[in-house]
Amino acid sequence: MTIEDLAGMIKRGLDRIDEKFDKVGKRLDKTATKSDIEKLSKKVSDIGHKVNQIDKQLFRLEEDIYVTKKEQQDKLEKRVTFIEGRLGIESVA
Repeated sequence: MTIEDLAGMIKRGLDRIDEKFDKVGKRLDKTATKSDIEKLSKKVSDIGHKVNQIDKQLFRLEEDIYVTKKEQQDKLEKRVTFIEGRLGIESVA
């Protein structure tokens, strides 16, 4: 084996290492970086907070609707009872 043969072998080996580093570099370019993941995590957290706020608002709205409906029902029942009494109709309920 000559020095030129050895130099050629070393060069081919280094060329293969360069190719592998290029492939790894390309993979890293395609994958999400830590910064990207942190940004995404923050956005997900913000969305979760907004969903919680919407949930609280919907709960309050449901309570308000329930109270309003209950008040309306109570008023109607009193009116029906009054009308039944005036007309001499026996209450069914």
